[in-house]
Amino acid sequence: MPFDRTSPLALAPSTVGVSDYDAPDPAFLDTLGAAYRQENLIGSALSNARLGMDQRELYKVDPTYNVYDDPEVADLVKEDPDRWDEVYNRSAAQAMRANIEKERKDRETLSASGWTGVGLSIAAATTDPTILLPGGALARAGKVGFSALRSAAAVGGAAALGTAAQEAGLQATQEIRPLSESAMAIGGSAILGGIIGAGASRFFNKVEWDRVSKSLETDLAGEVEDVAGVTDTIVKRMQSAGAAAVDEIKIDDLSIGGPKAAEIVARATAAARLNPGIQTMFSPSVKVREVYTRMVDNPVYTAMNMEGRSLGADIENLVKRYERGAMADWLSSSRLLFREARRNGYQGTRSEFYQAVAKAGRRGDLDPDGNQFITRAAQEARAKIFDPLLERAKALKLLPEDVKVTTAASYVTRLWNRQKLIGEEDRFREVARKYFREQIGKLPEGKGPDFVSRADMDDYIEDVVTGVFNNLTGRGKGDVPEWLVPVKRGPLKERTFNIQDELVEDFLENDMELILRRYARTMAAEVELAQKFGRADMKDQFEEIANEYTELRKKAKTPKERAKLAADEARDVKNLTAFRDMIRGTYRASEEGSDWSKITRGALTWNYLRLLGGVTLASLTDAARLVGVHGVRATMREALPGLVKGIKAAQINKADAKALGAVTERVLQSRLASLADLQDPYRYGSKFERYLSNASNIFTKATGLGWWNDTMKTMASVMTQNRMMRNALGYAGADAREKAYMAFLGIDEDMAARIAKQFHKHGIEEDGIYGANVGDWDDDLAARAWGAALNKDVDRTIITKGVADTPLWMKTNWGKLIMQFKSFGMASHQRVLIAGLQERPHRLAEQMVFATAIGMMISYLKYAERGDMDEAERLVGNPGLWVANGLDRTGILSMAFEISNTAEKLGSPVGIMKGAQALAGDEDRGGSASRYASRNKLGAVLGPSAGLFEDLALIAQQLGEGDLKKSGANAMIRQLPGATLPGIRSAIHVGVKPTFQEAVD
Repeated sequence: MPFDRTSPLALAPSTVGVSDYDAPDPAFLDTLGAAYRQENLIGSALSNARLGMDQRELYKVDPTYNVYDDPEVADLVKEDPDRWDEVYNRSAAQAMRANIEKERKDRETLSASGWTGVGLSIAAATTDPTILLPGGALARAGKVGFSALRSAAAVGGAAALGTAAQEAGLQATQEIRPLSESAMAIGGSAILGGIIGAGASRFFNKVEWDRVSKSLETDLAGEVEDVAGVTDTIVKRMQSAGAAAVDEIKIDDLSIGGPKAAEIVARATAAARLNPGIQTMFSPSVKVREVYTRMVDNPVYTAMNMEGRSLGADIENLVKRYERGAMADWLSSSRLLFREARRNGYQGTRSEFYQAVAKAGRRGDLDPDGNQFITRAAQEARAKIFDPLLERAKALKLLPEDVKVTTAASYVTRLWNRQKLIGEEDRFREVARKYFREQIGKLPEGKGPDFVSRADMDDYIEDVVTGVFNNLTGRGKGDVPEWLVPVKRGPLKERTFNIQDELVEDFLENDMELILRRYARTMAAEVELAQKFGRADMKDQFEEIANEYTELRKKAKTPKERAKLAADEARDVKNLTAFRDMIRGTYRASEEGSDWSKITRGALTWNYLRLLGGVTLASLTDAARLVGVHGVRATMREALPGLVKGIKAAQINKADAKALGAVTERVLQSRLASLADLQDPYRYGSKFERYLSNASNIFTKATGLGWWNDTMKTMASVMTQNRMMRNALGYAGADAREKAYMAFLGIDEDMAARIAKQFHKHGIEEDGIYGANVGDWDDDLAARAWGAALNKDVDRTIITKGVADTPLWMKTNWGKLIMQFKSFGMASHQRVLIAGLQERPHRLAEQMVFATAIGMMISYLKYAERGDMDEAERLVGNPGLWVANGLDRTGILSMAFEISNTAEKLGSPVGIMKGAQALAGDEDRGGSASRYASRNKLGAVLGPSAGLFEDLALIAQQLGEGDLKKSGANAMIRQLPGATLPGIRSAIHVGVKPTFQEAVD
């Protein structure tokens, strides 16, 4: 619950001589006025001298006046210079001074008024106008409900919401209510309420409660010491092509940075094993933490980031320039070429067009039938994706020595069809045996085989063929790209399966889109890993980790400590290996071809088709993230104008965002695939799997989420690029928090200077919008760092999960089935909550208020959309239930709500929804989470796939018995693909469903 500093008991002094209690109490009317001015939005606004001024006069610049030289306000300016930045004349300064003095006097009055002050403050808060708004219903309850609730979860959640609603309005109308105080009050209230709950409240009197509140709040407000001082002493450094050259890294440099509140939440996350990335940040090995930070998109600030220091761009975000940017560019242009080909008489489908493009790519980028559009598509694939990565791979010596330029184009375009390989294994083995026999026969004199017999040679060749087959089908170790397939021993050691394409074309994927998607992801990862770590398999780094753990075990004093270090090492190596392989697209490769994996992919896609039609409506809360990351001012001044203005800088800004991979949703649909847990880097499969994949693509377009995602990401990219460029151009004078922001994105002082230099040469600024024009930059490292930073910030603004955002067990087939649609909440936990506590917490509070209001609207519309107006009206009549539903949809407290909603679905009498209803005094206590309204109990616990199988079993049972009931009819409706799309859902629930139910009755 909100921290209440108005209590007279907590301030009771130890007096000597005349006690303060001997002084007369303030008059009742004075206390009443102070309470309403400090705790009521109307009273606070009406008493604000600055709001009462003519706003033109308030901001009128007086060239003869400097507030920093005004002796009348010198002491106040010295206390908080930032507050006076927009004071331009004497009248405005006097108004500011009057506000501050009034607020201080009011606080003194309330402190001296004893319980009278407490009572009047409660009355002022209770009659606040925000109580009439959806978002304000719990504000007064959060303030006065010290022992009103009986569960830790309810106390914590309601307290945080109550404080946020109250503090947001008062912040806007008061001068000395610190933002950090409001933000910490929200976080501290939630944690304190959640930890202590009402059970412990029985043992706390008012004095003890205030002491604990103040102690915890002080602890939560503790930040890294002297951030500004440390930032000013950052040592300039040079950045090589591999990684930033920094001072010796200490383990504390890579710990959780910022206020202790963030570390508390992060430690709880790590202890619950909810996030392998956060777990890795608490590793006892400095090398583990370093490798993790360099490799993975870490959404959490480190301590060194808070000091303005950085390890540079991470590999996961560097890859997106190719995996998303270049790939989306080629897809867009190839679709236009297909359209032109059709206009000029081409009769094939788009799939056939892409197959023809792949075959042209293997034949010198020329279509054998002479179609100019197919030829151009193949040539663009070479220019935009194949060649740039191929040149970087050759420069890093990633390609084997026996791969010549004349064969490399054919060599790197291969994507093996695993289903075809497995289904026709014998035929493939025969082709491979023949090839390797020929290679042995071509060996130079003196280097030929030394086999004792023909059988000996056959055994050797069979081993080689088996190794090749295992690697191509994902049964190998997975640490070597399938396009290399080197032989490990014997006379063919270090040679590769560089067979002519025409001999194995039947076993290759011939869809150019699939080939390019796979190539862009895998080759980009190989190149970036090699450039960052020296080699793509990170062998040297894993050896350093092993050596460090050996030293740590030597220093351990007890067997228990050594055993724990051994377990830590095993966990860290497992996590880092998984992260590396996920970035490369090879994680769990050997399992993807199994029948169980096929069933899993089919179930996931089917769930997506039947359940996620309303995903765009549910995603409207994304808009509040712009405020949470960049603030209200930037959203109003930059995001909206950048989206609608036709100025050149804005167009360059948006073009850069697309080229670098930040805005590609309408083309790639990658975020929706992430939300639905449908990512499959292989996309091998049967005709049925491909049918489902095509159906999901059509369904995706029908949802409209691609348009919404691109709109939100465009706005986010405009603000991110403007903010980064402003900081880069004025880095020396940037605020410490902005330097921390830049370091978090992988940009330090040296890189900022390089970026600024490129902007001066190639960029433009117009109406406050910066167009970097990255495509023209001649500093490739600066361009790559800029692109990685942009992708990192946009993906954490409009939540797009990374490889380390969910537990590894969720990547298994069982994990995917059980936790489908829940990964977004896990990603939101660290990308919104933890990071929000580290940055400007008042923005997190603002986001909570805005997102909750939007979430409340969504909850109402979801019920109305399916014709359930009784439930919609229940929300309106029960503000506690409505506000809790809105807060649930924000994603800020995602993990708490997931646990609570599941428990309530199973009939638990305790939960956030129930607690909110009790706190707000709702007349009807029967409501539930609108997100869980259409889920059955099994589906709530074990995921939508379990609900799917439960529904299918129910339908089969009732049809078998010849007695279809209403429950069976509802289950059948839940299985309709596309039934949740806007409009269709209303038609089904308002028209079809009642008729169907009436028929079975």
